[in-house]
Amino acid sequence: MFRLRFVFWLIAVAATFIGNQLIEHKFIMILMLFLLSLPIFSILYGFWIRRKLIVKAIPELEFIERGQAACWYIRFTNLSKMQTMALRIMIKANTLHFDQDQIKSTLFVSQNSYQDIRLTAIPTFTGPFTVDGLSVTINDIFGFFRLKSFSANQINFPNVYVLPLENTGDNYHEYLSNQLEAGEFPTGKSQTLLDEIDRLRTMENGDSMKFIHWKLSARMQEWMVKEFDKEDDRTVTILLNLPEVFFKTYNKESNRLLYLRNFMLDHTYSAIKIFLSQEATVRLKTYQPELVVEEAIHMNESDLLRKQLAFVPYRIVVPFSEQLHDERLGNEQNILYIITHELNHSLVADLRALRTKIGSLHLVFAIDQNSTYEDAKEHIEHLSGFNINVEIAHSRKVNSYAE
Repeated sequence: MFRLRFVFWLIAVAATFIGNQLIEHKFIMILMLFLLSLPIFSILYGFWIRRKLIVKAIPELEFIERGQAACWYIRFTNLSKMQTMALRIMIKANTLHFDQDQIKSTLFVSQNSYQDIRLTAIPTFTGPFTVDGLSVTINDIFGFFRLKSFSANQINFPNVYVLPLENTGDNYHEYLSNQLEAGEFPTGKSQTLLDEIDRLRTMENGDSMKFIHWKLSARMQEWMVKEFDKEDDRTVTILLNLPEVFFKTYNKESNRLLYLRNFMLDHTYSAIKIFLSQEATVRLKTYQPELVVEEAIHMNESDLLRKQLAFVPYRIVVPFSEQLHDERLGNEQNILYIITHELNHSLVADLRALRTKIGSLHLVFAIDQNSTYEDAKEHIEHLSGFNINVEIAHSRKVNSYAE
């Protein structure tokens, strides 16, 4: 990138050339050669000196609440013992923000020393958040050019992970808890485990009516219940079918999908808290390479699964159809909780086949437009006919779970 000083240099070269044509003199020729050599020497020296610059970014916190400021400390270290570096820094802290202006600043780093800057940005969406528009240029020794020294990819800017928020509405907590307690979307086990009766005992407070052994109770003249192997191991497996977002074509549609994605992750985290409060084991299958944890049993482990939700990238890693065909889903789990933003014939067929292999399936259909629900009505009716619980969750309305 040319600087104003380079223009003055061109004027000086042109003036020297004209002067040499008017007055042929050895001094003018030497001056012209000297002027011509300046930018060559300057740019070569600049390429060498920029190797003496080290840039390192460290996040203040790896995980933050959505709405909280993400912060990085960026250290610029000048290893040169001869030259003070004049750096021009341009930063755009994430393509996830509409119309965000670039941050432009000039930083002077003395020889054999360092300078720190603090960069903050407020993320709007849950998930990995980083600086993807950083550029660092360094002035050459004579100030003719700005040489690009670093970009965001070269600096290896660490992600800050934005956590989902919990839906604290009492109506949803009551709805899901009642579903669990009533056995409509069971707290029991898969059919393979229901056949493995460990022992029979008299009924106690808190036992579910569905575990009553009717024939034995009639014979014994008191309520007898079946106790199964691993009876207390109530497992819920959670699968997410989140919208995929392409930031190279970021527009209003992408923005809509990102807000819907926020809602789905918040809804999932709220359900996780409810499951754990009901003493169920929760398995979160996000199928990502950077897993924080796969399973939680106690309420104090809910934050571990919350962090795992924040790791989910905006691009699909494993297609949802492949996740549904995971052989382990049919053999190990008793409850499958799926949240999706789309329903189609292929998904309905997959869920129908999967329903026969597990104890229960609860589907959350997250929508943000009434037309989405109208288009999916036929699929919802089919799912209900397969004994699959379907929950309609509208991201832009207050959902009522009174029914």
